[in-house]
Amino acid sequence: MKSFKTFIRNRATRLVQVVDTLLKTRQLAGLLNVSVSTIKRWVDLGELPATRTVGGHRLVPLSGALRFAAERGLPTDRLERFLADSASATATPGEGAGPVTWEDLATALKRGRSAAARNLILRAYASSHDAAALADDLIRPSMESIGHDWERRSLDIYQEHRASRIVEGALMELLRSRTPPPVGSPVAIGASPQGDLYTLPGLLAELTLRELGWDAVNLGPNLPMASLARAIRVQQPKLVWLSVCHLGDESLFIQEYKSFYASASRTGAAVVLGGSALTPALRASLVAASFGDRMAHLREFARRISPTDAGSPDTSSMERPGTIEP
Repeated sequence: MKSFKTFIRNRATRLVQVVDTLLKTRQLAGLLNVSVSTIKRWVDLGELPATRTVGGHRLVPLSGALRFAAERGLPTDRLERFLADSASATATPGEGAGPVTWEDLATALKRGRSAAARNLILRAYASSHDAAALADDLIRPSMESIGHDWERRSLDIYQEHRASRIVEGALMELLRSRTPPPVGSPVAIGASPQGDLYTLPGLLAELTLRELGWDAVNLGPNLPMASLARAIRVQQPKLVWLSVCHLGDESLFIQEYKSFYASASRTGAAVVLGGSALTPALRASLVAASFGDRMAHLREFARRISPTDAGSPDTSSMERPGTIEP
């Protein structure tokens, strides 16, 4: 039995690189010959990996269903046949065949193919459950490519905005699919300063920290530093992240940040800074528990200061249209 399970697990790992269809609960119940309520219970208990649609419906990645069935000793023959049929019948370049690449995502986003882009993001996350990799290896280079095209005038600004909204929607869907952190989980709060309108870094940081078991509260973009300081005094977080991707007045930011940091320090919170607007010269004038250039940096720092967490990267930035950093 052990060798059979190992075979199925390895096969599922290989086949997810071919196609990783998202199954509805009723569809999966039929393939496993169990009730729909059983599938929902496994998902809600966190035993069976799943995402949720905007309407709250559970979707189970086929690769996760295969691994789960093998580990539980459930029949996998129907799943195997379904997988083979899906790979041959529905695979199309960049949307069902092979691992998801940032080039695939960038192409879908530039063309405004929201459903295709969403599926690529969800499929990539379902195969790894690694928000840091999703941020650093997929979303960031895709958005940077869009930003570069906008700078060269080969894309219009509306296309960059549309791409950001599509990615936002997929990330919100992933966040909604996660089980709420248990009571007593370490609290993290994050935001972007006033004038910084980029939303993706905060969402990715939130997803990254939620993976680690943090009760992550993303206060979003364009937040005055004084307001963030008040939130910290009320919420008493253990970790604070600040994504700085755009600054209008650097001198004013330094002044406001120093006041904010003094306030945050009195609560014992560790402040992590990231973002493409933080030049080496600017970093040299600021004090923080840590600086990061990737989501992986945030993840590693969060893991080290909380003995209960597991891991996620640093924050990403967006300096120009389409770039991501904390």
